Amino acid sequence: MPKASPYSCFTVYHSVLEPWTRLAAGAPDVINLRLSAMPWLWLLDPARAMAETQRMVTEKHEAWNETMVALCQSPMHIWFDTLGASWSRAPHVAFNEAVISNSRRVARPSNRRVRANQDRLSG
Repeated sequence: MPKASPYSCFTVYHSVLEPWTRLAAGAPDVINLRLSAMPWLWLLDPARAMAETQRMVTEKHEAWNETMVALCQSPMHIWFDTLGASWSRAPHVAFNEAVISNSRRVARPSNRRVRANQDRLSG
């Protein structure tokens, strides 16, 4: 029986979805942390609660903008990575790596903010 390639279709598919799965798993945790803390903040420190509410909105806006910039740049990154892949010894592997890194690059702004919020709100 032939040995499975490390860049089989399933492996590439899983690697492309991994940053988005991490985002989908982390975002509900941040929502839960905020929803459980906000009523107490509004009762005990309304100024801090207002700042946290404004921070929620501005962080989402900034993450959306950064993600859209990364998404708009992704065709250029794919093009250059594909051009580089065509010159490599294993172009199919290089192209798969380009697709995986592009997926990570687009999801990075949101994942970075979710991770920072988890650390800040849980501590």
